[in-house]
Amino acid sequence: MKKILSLIMCAVLVFSLTACGSLSEKSSGDTMSLEEIFTSILKGVDNLPELSYTQLNSDNYHYYLFIDPIEGAEALADDANINAVPHSAVLLRVPEGVDALATAAEIEANADLNKWICVGAENKIVKVHGRTILLVMSYTETADQIAENFDKLWE
Repeated sequence: MKKILSLIMCAVLVFSLTACGSLSEKSSGDTMSLEEIFTSILKGVDNLPELSYTQLNSDNYHYYLFIDPIEGAEALADDANINAVPHSAVLLRVPEGVDALATAAEIEANADLNKWICVGAENKIVKVHGRTILLVMSYTETADQIAENFDKLWE
């Protein structure tokens, strides 16, 4: 009888640990490429201009993120094709060991809503989930929708 009770207790313990283990799984945003994240967060956003991707490198990094390049990071911008439309969205995934919150704070402090020559964005939003940072500067409604969709990837 004691052996059966011990086996039952072990089985319950194993099932309990397995159930708790699923909590540590990565959210969908953590496993997606930056292009996939953009596809998801731009879906259903109203009044988006025509956009194109730009891979960030040492030459354009500061223009899009307003910080110096981070070694080992990957970054992708999705900006309006016409400079007269104030819209810029940038995703940055920092490498392990880099403080994403501090990096996001630096981006937010330096991001210039008037980076375009003739126009300025209405709103700037910086969001962080794990090692992935979103900077979006655009019309308020557009920026809010993109930021909301970004948050949903980590729910």
